[in-house]
Amino acid sequence: MKPTIKGTSRNKKILLVLLLAVVFCAVATFGVYQVLTPQRTTVYVFNANYSAGTLVTDDMLNSVEVDSNIVVSGNRLSTGDYFVTGSNYRSVLTSAGVLRNDVYAGNALMTSMLTTTGGNAIEMTMKKNAVAVTVGANFITGVTSELASGSRVNVYASYNDSTTLMLESIRVLSVGRESGVVNSVTLEVDIPQSLQLIHAYTYGSVHLGLVDATGYQFSGSQLPTYNTAGFSSAG
Repeated sequence: MKPTIKGTSRNKKILLVLLLAVVFCAVATFGVYQVLTPQRTTVYVFNANYSAGTLVTDDMLNSVEVDSNIVVSGNRLSTGDYFVTGSNYRSVLTSAGVLRNDVYAGNALMTSMLTTTGGNAIEMTMKKNAVAVTVGANFITGVTSELASGSRVNVYASYNDSTTLMLESIRVLSVGRESGVVNSVTLEVDIPQSLQLIHAYTYGSVHLGLVDATGYQFSGSQLPTYNTAGFSSAG
C-alpha cells in the first residue's frame, strides 16, 4: 500500500520540527557556554629580571592567556585597564621606549612601567625636580661597605673645628666601589641642597651617617652644629 500525500506531508512537518528543535538546542547550548566560560585575553610577562633604563623588546616577553576581566578591590574591571594586552601590545612596544623601574621575571607588562624619555638607570628612578650629586667617600666617611642604592643618609659638613648636620635622610642613588671598597656615593638632592653639598665637599669635608629609612625623626628647622665650644643650632 502506497503512503498517502497527507501522510507524507505530516512526516515532513515532524522532521522539520525535530530539525528546528536540534538547531535551537545547539544555539542555546552555545549561548550558555559563552555566558559561563570567561572571555580570554593576552597579557605579556617578563621572562627575566631587567634593570631600569633597559629598552623593552619582543624577546624579553612571553605571552600568557588570562581572563579578560579582573577583580580589583571588589570591582570587576577590564584587564586592559591595568595591563598591556594583545590589542595594544604592538603600539605600546613601538612607542613606549624604556623601563622606568627595575622589573622581575613574571611581572606583567604595564604602560606605567615604561617611559619615552631616555636616560640611564639612575635617572629613571629620580624625582622630577631632583639632582644627582656625587661626592667622594671612603670606608670611614661612607659609613659601611654595605651602603647601597635606596639607603638613607644624613650628611655632615665640617669646616675647621665645626661640624654641622647639613642634610637629613637623603636617598642614596648609587655607590661607587674600587676593589670592593666604597670610593664615591651619589645622592638625590634638590637644587639648594646640591649647592650646599658641593660647597661642603669642595671647601670642607663630608661624612655620611646611615639612618633608618622608615622611622627617622627629623631635627626640624634647627640643625645642630658642634665645635669645641659645644652644641649650637643653625636655622
